Amino acid sequence: MSPQAIRICIVGAGPRGTVALERVCANAEVLAHGLPIEVHVVDPYPAGGGRVWNLDHPRQLLMNTVAGDVTVFTDQTVTCDGPLTPGPTQYQWACMVARGEVDGITPEGQAEASAILPWSYASRALQGEYLAWAFRHIVAKAPAGVSVRVHRTRAIGLSDTADGLQEVRLEGEDLPLRVDAVVLAQGHYDVEPTDKERQLTDFASRHSVHYVPPASPGEADLAGARAGEPVLLRGLGLNFYDYMVLLSEGRGGRFVRDADDHLSYRPSGAEPLMYVGSGRGMPYRSRAEIRKEIVPRYQPAFVTAEEIARLRTAAGTGRNDFRRDLFPLVSKEICWVYYQALLADGEPERLARLRTEYPAHTWGSDAMEQLIAELVPDPAQRWDWELLDRPADQVDFADQADFRTWITAQLTEDLRHSRLGPDASAVKAAAAAMRDLRDEVRQVISHRGISGASYRDHVDRWFSGLCNYAASGPPATRVEQLLALIDAGIVEPMGPGMRITADEQQGVFLASSTRVPGLEVRARSLIEAHLPLTDVRRASDPLLRSLREAGGCRAYVIPNLDEPGYETGGIDVADVTFQVMGGDAVAHPARFSYGPPVESVQWVTAIGARPHVNSRTLLQGDAIARACLRLGANRVGSAGIQNHTQLAVPVASRRRKPKEEHHDHHRGSTRTCRDRRRRDRRQRRREIPDLESIS
Repeated sequence: MSPQAIRICIVGAGPRGTVALERVCANAEVLAHGLPIEVHVVDPYPAGGGRVWNLDHPRQLLMNTVAGDVTVFTDQTVTCDGPLTPGPTQYQWACMVARGEVDGITPEGQAEASAILPWSYASRALQGEYLAWAFRHIVAKAPAGVSVRVHRTRAIGLSDTADGLQEVRLEGEDLPLRVDAVVLAQGHYDVEPTDKERQLTDFASRHSVHYVPPASPGEADLAGARAGEPVLLRGLGLNFYDYMVLLSEGRGGRFVRDADDHLSYRPSGAEPLMYVGSGRGMPYRSRAEIRKEIVPRYQPAFVTAEEIARLRTAAGTGRNDFRRDLFPLVSKEICWVYYQALLADGEPERLARLRTEYPAHTWGSDAMEQLIAELVPDPAQRWDWELLDRPADQVDFADQADFRTWITAQLTEDLRHSRLGPDASAVKAAAAAMRDLRDEVRQVISHRGISGASYRDHVDRWFSGLCNYAASGPPATRVEQLLALIDAGIVEPMGPGMRITADEQQGVFLASSTRVPGLEVRARSLIEAHLPLTDVRRASDPLLRSLREAGGCRAYVIPNLDEPGYETGGIDVADVTFQVMGGDAVAHPARFSYGPPVESVQWVTAIGARPHVNSRTLLQGDAIARACLRLGANRVGSAGIQNHTQLAVPVASRRRKPKEEHHDHHRGSTRTCRDRRRRDRRQRRREIPDLESIS
């Protein structure tokens, strides 16, 4: 490790680690002044996909984002300070694979890529292949002087050195890394089980029954879910759909479509009988089918930049309340979309009146309620947040058969709306707007934008789950498969208010529903069909645990106005810079974190980079990479180089050759070093390059 090189360590080689690496490479010529750069990427899992997007996961496991909406590269919409270096989206890359322009792809990946459309949902394994290619491509096209070394191990310790560097200790390696800056990009890290999970694990061990704690379905041990026997699945979100497929199609069953386009399921005989439920009792609603490669982001009419700035003036004071101050604007925005879509095929006069009168009224006011009642006389057609969130709460069920009939009708109607898409379904138009509006909500509530009590009660315990349920669900095909499995008797919905106890006398798990009378299920297998929450206070990840114990990081606290603040499980980072805050409440100058570890500091961090929308993941990755490069350049330019020769020579050499050209990674995007400011402006105006040249 050269003392005259800028040295950066990225912990985590998944999507955000890949973005951070790409941004280091993109900014190298701008900020490193010709200095060599050493980037160390640390992850025991394959570079690019990391742990989640693992090539070993079954191909039945799908993403819930369409191929045209997945990227790790900047585009013309990204307003970062660093140079833009466009690259292919997952869909564009799949087209390259199909044309035979990409090497190193598995036969399964090649077959899948050849069938991908912009609105297709790729397998997680294919996403892993895309990310692995992107990582290799970034390394291969890195500027001269940038070297990348991947360490297939875990980082287990991080500390300051006497000479101002960061020392990263690696599992199985004797010599630590000594670097200028560290980026913590672990994504979803391991946490210690809760007390309840420990009790259930102990119960399962003592009675020789099967318990799967919260985990990624692709990593779960499902051998204990035996053929023909009941298995309980607690949770009806995205993980539930994964388990549903692994325990059906993954065990040899087949989904078959007949001449009338009806989907049915043919069992293999190896499936267990799945009893499924949750508090809400309804599985996540399916994503709308939108057959476009580029879907423009919804532009809010009411949650505007001015409103966001107004609400942000109270950030950090604990005065803002989500329900009182922001949710009325969110409601007005979503219902603006919903009612316009609902009235689009009706009488033009009603739609015109809506557009004229609606904007002037305050949400929840008598005038607004009267306007909606006059424009939409049928109460069943009016938007209802409570009905959306808890549809089963207003229904009485006689027994499980009654509930099965009700939920089958609900799922069938949801599937119909998904296939209509947001252009023809007011419900899915509102859901699509809700998905996009998360960025505006994030801008208001992140970084102590609302009180801690409001964040806990209104966001963590309600709105986050509602958004995921209504707007971030699975592909429509998953709901169709669920209906087929219910019809085949493989899946039995249990109803809302699912309760599970461990019966010590019988040595089995007992399940029932508070809303469906007469139903009790005995099972020797229980699967927690949801992910564990990231929580630095319970982190079992060795690096985060040791850092927390040494006072190198702390849990994020959101203040309240008149009471103690709300301590979340997110890692506290500084506003704007994303520098990790130590236990002494001081931002560390050389440690950065973004993504899922800082959830609650910034809301909804698990969303990946999306093209054409000025993705915050890309903006943050760029800002962090630039800060790391500046740290290293300052250190090399001042420490141990008395006359600054190493810093001055490359700059002087560029001045002697003002017309020397430096070629970008893509064909036809040559740029000069004569005028850096003018070059950056040109780069932002560049057209997306010919992707056929990328390999």
